[in-house]
Amino acid sequence: MIDILMLFKTDRHIPSVGRDDRKRQTTRDVPPRIPLPIYGVFASEPVYIRHIKRSSEYKLTKCFRSEYYCYMFSSILRFSFPKSVSNYNRKRMSDTSNFLDRLAALDTNTVSDALDVLNLRGATYGLRPLWNCPKIVGRASTVEVGPRIGTAPTPHPFAPTIDAVSSDDRILVIAGGLEGVSCWGDIIANAAKAKGIRGTVIDGVCRDIDGSVEVQYPLYGRAVTMISGRSRIVSVSAGKPVRVCGGVTVEQDDYVIADACGTVFVPAAHIAIVLTLAEQIHHREGQMVEAVRSGQTVSAVMRDSRFEQLRQETVSAAAAASPLSQENPRKASAEDQELVGLLRGLDSPAVSDALDSLGIAGQAWGIQPLSSSGSSNRRVTVGPAFTVRYVPASDPPGSVGDFLDDVAVGDVVVIDNSSRTDCTVWGDIMTHYAALRGVAGTVIDGVCRDVDLALEEGYPLYTAGRWMRTGKDRVQVGEVNGPVGIGKVRVESRDIVVADSNGVVIIPRSRVREVAELARTISESEAQIRELLTKRGATLAETRRQLGYHTLQRRRG
Repeated sequence: MIDILMLFKTDRHIPSVGRDDRKRQTTRDVPPRIPLPIYGVFASEPVYIRHIKRSSEYKLTKCFRSEYYCYMFSSILRFSFPKSVSNYNRKRMSDTSNFLDRLAALDTNTVSDALDVLNLRGATYGLRPLWNCPKIVGRASTVEVGPRIGTAPTPHPFAPTIDAVSSDDRILVIAGGLEGVSCWGDIIANAAKAKGIRGTVIDGVCRDIDGSVEVQYPLYGRAVTMISGRSRIVSVSAGKPVRVCGGVTVEQDDYVIADACGTVFVPAAHIAIVLTLAEQIHHREGQMVEAVRSGQTVSAVMRDSRFEQLRQETVSAAAAASPLSQENPRKASAEDQELVGLLRGLDSPAVSDALDSLGIAGQAWGIQPLSSSGSSNRRVTVGPAFTVRYVPASDPPGSVGDFLDDVAVGDVVVIDNSSRTDCTVWGDIMTHYAALRGVAGTVIDGVCRDVDLALEEGYPLYTAGRWMRTGKDRVQVGEVNGPVGIGKVRVESRDIVVADSNGVVIIPRSRVREVAELARTISESEAQIRELLTKRGATLAETRRQLGYHTLQRRRG
């Protein structure tokens, strides 16, 4: 029998419980603030454990400052640590039922936000409820289907998977098939319901929707049809990774949440940290809603820095709990983080105006974001430049370079290929590896190829165009982290890049602070003009004159 002191930080006030209180709080009253750092007689450093089996009630004592609380479990607690506390931690954090309970308390919006913050893919577009079905959470049982070839008899594509289900936490995730052809109907819905399957998510269409409604079987997908898949569709694989919505990979046993807003998949390897951050985001958004209801202005409430703090705290917690992390070991310096932070919330037009006002040539001519037809990239990419200069290949040819191993988290790779459009210097392998390494994006004075992966994965690419011809044996790396030219702009290593749907601007590192200050002034003035036009009915000329719009970008000095 031991005592363990548990500390956690919370934004919610929890009243202390007196010794003589008849009604003791139980563990159900603990707000979902996890992971909990535990300092105990067996732990020489913080570890993160979600559950401790206990049969006692607990006393809650306020300690340190008001935002910190301590939990002391006494007397009846029986607990034995294994030899490796970290191994025990990983084992406990993999408690499936616990994760599903926590996931069920959230919605797809919050989980999607957490994935975004952690740069993880999982949110989808178009996989919506096909009737007014309830929210579902569970573990993925994946099936890929495809067109039938030949005339030989084949089993139903989902019958083996449904028959093999032996737990009550499964959600069928179906990918592939034929456009406009159903692979799901009422008979198979009844079979899945009888096996205790929680629901089905189809990256495609289904039919016999009334049959699913009748047995209250949840279905999520793209649309409904009457066209049968019988003799048209067969199973390609089961229990293997599948790709849905053109870019999200779902593996067997990944976590699934689907509700009225759509469907989100969470990689099983990241479920603990995603839930931790999602719960904190949910809590913070609740506070923001209450602040608006209490009379605070929406401008003040929405200008919230707490989300970035939550991200940093959560990622730090995950690193402490998983010392064998495979993340990029090259981290952003403190100064890099400071300079990037100064530009947070600004876009390239505001920065461009500030550069004009200060007489700095920083607008990269002809460099545009990679995008699919009709799409809009709302992300602003900001980071220090990791510069690479390519030159024509020598005889024998040199290497196109493995410089990505040296790029730090948050850097923007800036490649000078002398505006060549006859060969590329960037393809899908570079995109994939850069995303894994936490690179913020890539700017190329030239062209790229293998663009589908970058578009699917959402990796920011800014180039002069796209072309399929390889640069191997045509160009080679001439210099790394030296001066380069991008769209007629000179870029030094570690200058700061700001890129978005409007284009790319470069800020000399020594001028970032004054550029950021002026850009923010310009941005705020324009926001005030929009507000005056919207809320006060002022004329355009009046508002511009009042806020000095016509001189905001005028060159100074």
